[in-house]
Amino acid sequence: MSAGFRPRWVGQGVSLWLLLLLIPLVPAQQRAVPPKVARALAETKTILRDVSRLRELPIKRPVQSGYRSRKEVERVVIQDLDASQTPEEFANQAKMLVALGLIPKDYALRDELIRVLIEQIAGFYRPKTGEFVLTESMDDDPDGQRVAIAHELTHALQDQHFDLRRFEKPPQGNSDRDIAIHSLIEGDATVTMIAYALDGRMDIQKLPVSIGTLLENFGVTDNDPRKSPALTAAPNVIKRSLLFPYAGGADFVQALLRKGGWKQVSQAFTDLPESTEQVLHPEKYFARERPVAIARPDLAALLGSGWQRLTDDVQGEFGYRLILGEFLDEKQARRAAQGWGGDRSTLYEHRPTGQLCLVQVTRWDNPASSQAFFEAYVARTARRFPERRFDPAPAERSASGVVTGEGVHIERRGVDVFILEGLPPTADLPAVLKHLAGTLPGAPGKPL
Repeated sequence: MSAGFRPRWVGQGVSLWLLLLLIPLVPAQQRAVPPKVARALAETKTILRDVSRLRELPIKRPVQSGYRSRKEVERVVIQDLDASQTPEEFANQAKMLVALGLIPKDYALRDELIRVLIEQIAGFYRPKTGEFVLTESMDDDPDGQRVAIAHELTHALQDQHFDLRRFEKPPQGNSDRDIAIHSLIEGDATVTMIAYALDGRMDIQKLPVSIGTLLENFGVTDNDPRKSPALTAAPNVIKRSLLFPYAGGADFVQALLRKGGWKQVSQAFTDLPESTEQVLHPEKYFARERPVAIARPDLAALLGSGWQRLTDDVQGEFGYRLILGEFLDEKQARRAAQGWGGDRSTLYEHRPTGQLCLVQVTRWDNPASSQAFFEAYVARTARRFPERRFDPAPAERSASGVVTGEGVHIERRGVDVFILEGLPPTADLPAVLKHLAGTLPGAPGKPL
């Protein structure tokens, strides 16, 4: 697998794709390159010409190639992870995942994340230097090496034509948009890589099957515990976030190809996708169905003394697939996440005790969609906390539109659903709900 990925940890993005772009590169001739890797790198120019022809992007300049040992990659991944985020920022991201029930409270996210990254890296492209790098991880698979090179050289051509460096510092607070853009980048490279592998046997634009489904069924990530123990043991959120930009992105790019060929794919780097909903449902991208912008709430004063806001982000349709799918059937999670219109998730912490309170404001396309999400989220919460009692009884929940329990309040109002988990007894609930309603478009003083 290419290491040019940016997993999206639901609730907050961890810039691992960008982290790898910062790796300092030492010229390949200054190190001993394994013979099999050297032979693969020697094919760079030929593969670049093939990829340029298949992707219909002219080569503007040569692409340098290099090699890094596994230990070198490990060292720089750790260094750059430390440099890219403060310990506080990383801790807040882990707390968001804990609050969502996606990782255990004692899960060593940073350490396990490093293990997964190092284990999965086969190569990467760095826009800052215009060089791509291979490791020795595939030196026993010449065909696999060439395909990996084709993937990374697609990134090189993207960079030459569309400037990938403009995505190095995405705005904070909208990981959903960031992962949608990354899905275009990786989906493009994945489809081109498969076109390279099929060259002369089938036109990629006429492929009758979903590339994303093929990747999910046959594994773009290696789940063999003997080969990939870190990935196999990782929580579901990490594994699925790792796969989505490749599989979901490939399906998105397939839809672009079918509509307008490679020109349509190239145009998407100007008319960028704005949400994972647009990636999952390309017809919404073509219709330019934009996400609903929800203002960032600040409820700290309404929760009681000692509360502070830690972080906030947009979950998106893909995020809610993960959140619901952790406790519900995957098909039910997918159905319930459809019809997403917009959201804002904000995490608060009680400084004296460390208690977390997660507040989610969501808007859906229509009442039926909000009802489906409401029912699914209530079912998910009941399964997450089986020891707690929730009111009203299950048979009455759909009609009431409100479910409460120990520290939990879930309320549906038309096309909106408010979710509060970890709510302290000191919170002024009516004032909190009034404040949340004011963050939505259509509220008094808010644009429709």
